[in-house]
Amino acid sequence: MGVFAISTDHDRRLCRVVVCSHSFQGEIMFRNLAWRRVFAVALAGAVISGVAVPTGHASPAEPLPVPVTAGGLPTPQTDGIVFSVVIVGDTAYAGGRFQKARPAGVAPGGPGEVARTNLLAFDVTTGDLLPWAPRVSNPDTLPNRPGNTCRQLESGEWTCDTVFRLETSPDGRHLYVGGDFAKINDQWHSRLARFDTTTGQLDTDFTPTVAGRVRGIAVTDDTVYLGGAFTRVNTTPRQRLAALATTGTVTDWAPTVDGDVHALAAAPGHDRVLLGGSFDTVNGATHHAMMAVHASTGANAPWNASVPAGTEVVTDIAIDDTGTAYYGAYDHGGQAIKFEGRAAIDIPTGTPRWWDGCYGDTQALATAGGVLYSASHTHDCTASNAAIPPPGRERYYRLLAETTTATNTATVSANHVTAGDPIPTVLPWFPTINAGPPDSAWQHGPWAIDATTDWVVAGGEFTTVNGQPQQSLTRFAARHVPGAKNYGPQFPFRAPQLTRNPDGHVVITWQATWSGQTSDIRYEIIRQSTPQPIHTLTRSSRPWDLPHLTYTDHAHTAGTYRIRAIDTDGTRISSPSTTIE
Repeated sequence: MGVFAISTDHDRRLCRVVVCSHSFQGEIMFRNLAWRRVFAVALAGAVISGVAVPTGHASPAEPLPVPVTAGGLPTPQTDGIVFSVVIVGDTAYAGGRFQKARPAGVAPGGPGEVARTNLLAFDVTTGDLLPWAPRVSNPDTLPNRPGNTCRQLESGEWTCDTVFRLETSPDGRHLYVGGDFAKINDQWHSRLARFDTTTGQLDTDFTPTVAGRVRGIAVTDDTVYLGGAFTRVNTTPRQRLAALATTGTVTDWAPTVDGDVHALAAAPGHDRVLLGGSFDTVNGATHHAMMAVHASTGANAPWNASVPAGTEVVTDIAIDDTGTAYYGAYDHGGQAIKFEGRAAIDIPTGTPRWWDGCYGDTQALATAGGVLYSASHTHDCTASNAAIPPPGRERYYRLLAETTTATNTATVSANHVTAGDPIPTVLPWFPTINAGPPDSAWQHGPWAIDATTDWVVAGGEFTTVNGQPQQSLTRFAARHVPGAKNYGPQFPFRAPQLTRNPDGHVVITWQATWSGQTSDIRYEIIRQSTPQPIHTLTRSSRPWDLPHLTYTDHAHTAGTYRIRAIDTDGTRISSPSTTIE
């Protein structure tokens, strides 16, 4: 199964990629002296269970980065799947497999629906669909279904014209589009095309011909790196990896891999191109799923990271200005020990800085403001202090935020993480999106994500966001952005239970709720006919960790009570009332 998504760090305009957490108890443990000593050893450069921990990580005393809000904002929808998103200034671009786009809140076929064939753009600040509407096509048809990413025509035949990858040049002036298509605007552009982001015009002088699918694109000031399943670029043989000058001319850069490339990231300051995919060898040397080669020569670069199962497929790579590459993957091999979550790897040495040890396929990554956002279906992060329940009590977290640095230490050994290893912190950002339509071949929900310090845009096959109809695209804003929408304390928030203690006083017991974007919630106990809360307390909770709380009203033996929950953003809900006579 292929995975197609992109991520970038647009705040720093680095070369981009086109391709768990701790409980409240874990936080307290981490702050005690023993854990601070463990972490200090790690920061001194120790190697814990084969994971190198470089200096410069955030210390426990430093505040954690803050993700964007979790309330989905009005965003255009499509009638299909978005495999790739990228934010350029105030414009968000989306590519995938779809034929129509419509405004937020409109059902398929409703008012305002317009044609958009596998590419669209919208204003990320307003959510308004923009008029940019290239026509993506492939005149070749097949009598039988060639794969889940292709679409069936009214004739019953199949065509493969999907856009899998979007990437911008470092200055943001050009948008590169890769996929299975053969034409754009009825002009031949075989699986790769370039647009001017200022004018929206297709670059008709950039016409390389790629003989096979393009999945990964990485762009520097003077080079366009390609990865995928192709065998030739122009007339030059190239097996799944190639580099072009910005004119479209094939360069001499020609590393070899024995399997498909799903993700690329260029780090020219380190003379590196990072690779991810389903390969087993790179330039003849055994390196499964992840590797780095020199950007100048294509020769293998130093690399010390390895996936634990050997059946993983790296789906996405994101980089930032700390010299770190972030990898995401999936694995369908069935092994108990495997890499499906996220990892941070030092670019110059290829040495892991941390693994989060989470289960649940990861489709896409993006970094901004010290936060690593991911599109996945994370469901078990026992290695990260049991933050997300193990199988049997699992719930899928399809959008997740973690720290980019190792801000915690594993207290247990689970999956391929050992107790004592450095791990990131799962941050309070829990938008809820569904898996997609029931006839989906994947049921993955999100496939793509991109982020700046102001915005996060996610794309995929989902049809709801936070319980409301919204198909394939959504956006979220930082708290300082006008119109940002909170997703605060959650229902169901049930009425409190009332009993009496041996002295006859009322004992109020209730289960905590959780907020989609903060950890701490203040609870106010409201007694009917009493103008102010009779008691307040603050507790930390997560969707998987909802403690039961109790308070005794020593002033009364009867009454009607309810609980008000207020998160740190000021969003509030109230429980139903209960009476004891």
